[in-house]
Amino acid sequence: MPHFWKWPKFWIGLILLLWLVYLLSGNLEQRVNLWIVPLFIHPVVTVSSIIFGAMILGSFLTLLVQFTWRRRASKYAEASAAAAASSNKTVA
Repeated sequence: MPHFWKWPKFWIGLILLLWLVYLLSGNLEQRVNLWIVPLFIHPVVTVSSIIFGAMILGSFLTLLVQFTWRRRASKYAEASAAAAASSNKTVA
């Protein structure tokens, strides 16, 4: 028997995942009015299009944040490596 069956995190995650699938399967084809600008524009979209749009936007923002953090970390790593190489003092 695998060890992950004994982990509470696995069971909590499984219950949350099944609950999310239940909610989405019941509401995917429901139509929703979006009130973008009051009294002017209110398109009717399905819940599934909102979910897929949020997934795409979330993926893009995650990649953007990872790119900026890696870029910032590599910039600081070069500066600290140069400072470490130029410093040859010993602490006594």
